[in-house]
Amino acid sequence: MSDPAENDYARMLELAVSLLETRDPDHLWRAVAEELMRALGGEVVVAKDSEWAADDGPVRAWRRGVGAAADVPSRRAVRLIREGYPFAGHYGTGQDRAPRTAAQLTGARWRNSETASVLRQCLGTDHMLGLPLPGRSRPVRGFLIHRAGRDFDERALQYAAAVQPLLRAAAAQHELLTDYAASGAEGGDPGAACPPAVRTSDLGLTPRETAVLRLLAEGLPAQTIGRRLHVSVRTVHKHLQSVYRKLDAPDRLSAVLNAQRLGLLDREAPRDVPAPAGTSEGAASNG
Repeated sequence: MSDPAENDYARMLELAVSLLETRDPDHLWRAVAEELMRALGGEVVVAKDSEWAADDGPVRAWRRGVGAAADVPSRRAVRLIREGYPFAGHYGTGQDRAPRTAAQLTGARWRNSETASVLRQCLGTDHMLGLPLPGRSRPVRGFLIHRAGRDFDERALQYAAAVQPLLRAAAAQHELLTDYAASGAEGGDPGAACPPAVRTSDLGLTPRETAVLRLLAEGLPAQTIGRRLHVSVRTVHKHLQSVYRKLDAPDRLSAVLNAQRLGLLDREAPRDVPAPAGTSEGAASNG
């Protein structure tokens, strides 16, 4: 039986890849928030994009089971969420970007804090998980997941850490869409705001690597890509490493996002490039 945590990661990966095609930044963040709530048993998710300041910055929140963004019902709650206790002091003073719970950072003080008390009254939640986007950027961006009942366990922390790179790529897409909308452009494709498309050969991508990239953009795992191209999983991984290097990407989703920005995924139709029988790569499919 497969690990539930792996299934949750696969769901977020599939969602993140599919979101590369959306043109609605609000839909993108709402879909991510809903998946985080589902996987982590959260009741409310707050998106954090600006500095931790009590009197400044928007608060965007989604409540489980609510189609539209949920209003945070109290000015006092908004102020405390903006202050970001206890996460502002932790993430704002160092380079640690590992997911942490409020109780991990404060111990027994959390339940008796003003923030915990107000959130229980306004949101009906008891615990918070900070899920920052990886990197060294300022301000620290990410999500706060709220839940009632038991605190987030080790499995939740492992899942949160695993999906951080996916959320970073989704955030880059959200920024691209938001900038495009702010530019006042009407109609067309958000990709029009990106540099002109280049050819895969301009980046040194081989036909086989191009085929792997296109199947990667469909959200297919390495095993399925290998079956499509009639090569081994080991060979697929070798191609993936080469694609990552040539696209200057740390992972598969970043590679797809970079390729989309360059126009590589729109310029040519996806195609399979099976290895001819008897070639070394075809023989590797048996390895």
